[in-house]
Amino acid sequence: MTTEQMRALEPIVNKWRTAGQVFDASGAEVMKVEGTDEYEWMPGGQWVIHRIDVMMGDDHTQALELIGDPAEDGTFTMRAFDASGAFDTMTLTVRGRTFHTQGDGVRNTLTVADDGASMSVVWEQQTDDQNWFRWMELVFELRA
Repeated sequence: MTTEQMRALEPIVNKWRTAGQVFDASGAEVMKVEGTDEYEWMPGGQWVIHRIDVMMGDDHTQALELIGDPAEDGTFTMRAFDASGAFDTMTLTVRGRTFHTQGDGVRNTLTVADDGASMSVVWEQQTDDQNWFRWMELVFELRA
């Protein structure tokens, strides 16, 4: 049953205060990120719902993501939808408390702290077939 596979997502399920930076391809910080991320189980335990509500510089960004549909190779499908009507599909691989996401021209590595009270993520964006640059760094801390 997929519910057992879904338990690998348990370390991220919580309400988080989000802060960080966005960088350009030269490594210069171009904006701050502040807001919240919430991960919760959908009833039945077959999906995790991820709600994003952040300010990226002066832009208010809201998105909804569904994480689930575990494959036999241990990966999960992530389907993200934002307030502009855009949507993406990415693949998530979980190794203990480290989460790797791969999408079209983006990837990240998210690490959950041993005490479970914080997480950090580094996003990268692809510039061409072989090169990537650090695009975002975010820190998540548990919200009260």
